[in-house]
Amino acid sequence: MTIYVGNIAYTMTIEELKELFQVYGTVTGVKIIVDKQSGRSKGYGFVDMERDEEGEAAIRALNNTQVKGRNIKVNNAHRKNSTAQPE
Repeated sequence: MTIYVGNIAYTMTIEELKELFQVYGTVTGVKIIVDKQSGRSKGYGFVDMERDEEGEAAIRALNNTQVKGRNIKVNNAHRKNSTAQPE
């Protein structure tokens, strides 16, 4: 399950974000989105969790909680659908 995490502190590291979610299950990937020009965090990222149940528990527990002085937004990241139709 891929989880969107918004409004994170610009100083938050990938390791800190991973530690935040590991309490709820196995984290398989973490990405913080950065500006291509400046290299600075854009204030949001994505966390991949091994099991959907773990991801749902993390979303329920962490959404709208304060982390590093900011209320983070946590929800299921909806993937964009491809325009190609299955045959």
